[in-house]
Amino acid sequence: MYATIEDVRVLLPDNVTIGDVNIGTPVPGQPTSKRDKLTPAEVTKYIRYAQQEIDGRLRPMYVCPLRRIKSYEIMILNHISAGTNVRVAVNDSGPFAVGQLVRLQKTHGYEETTVVEINDLDSLVVSSVLNSYPGGESYVSVLEYPDPIPLIAARLSVSYAFDQLFVAEQAPDISQYGVAQRKLAMNSMDAVLSGSIILLGQDHVTKRFVRMSLFDSYKTPTDDIQFGRESQ
Repeated sequence: MYATIEDVRVLLPDNVTIGDVNIGTPVPGQPTSKRDKLTPAEVTKYIRYAQQEIDGRLRPMYVCPLRRIKSYEIMILNHISAGTNVRVAVNDSGPFAVGQLVRLQKTHGYEETTVVEINDLDSLVVSSVLNSYPGGESYVSVLEYPDPIPLIAARLSVSYAFDQLFVAEQAPDISQYGVAQRKLAMNSMDAVLSGSIILLGQDHVTKRFVRMSLFDSYKTPTDDIQFGRESQ
């Protein structure tokens, strides 16, 4: 999927929670637990809907579904052995973030794991390692979908979820927050379609990205796209 549940959670208001907590049986003397608004299964469904929307718009230009790419790669400085919560020494840990999917790679073999902690500027901790990786000969790289696809997918997912919650609890209408998220997502999508944002590492299916000097005209089918969506 183009976004994670955590990506969606970050964009939701504080009073909209994701989880499997129900009200349950009240216990005398104990505070009543609040019921989660969304379940992980529901959020996953909305993310898949967002992916369908993105793929449908991008298929005239890109091979879909899109694929993850190595957005950043750096050499591992220390020897890594199999285990959990393994420290990885690098020259600069700045491009890494907690929760990111990373790939550990050596001459023969690789594996994926997740960043769980960043201690300082020259090291990070990954959740688990199944093989050993010699320092100075191995690399760690960030695996992710090209920007801004994860953000677009998360914004669309939030808009779908929030509109459903709004209709169920308040009034038979769409929420302004959902509309705002959709506008932001579609503005970014228009930038991709117009070519002002290029999806790094993806395969093209048309001549949209061929050097324009090879053609007689600079006009493209997406020149008429208008930015700033004010209607939904």
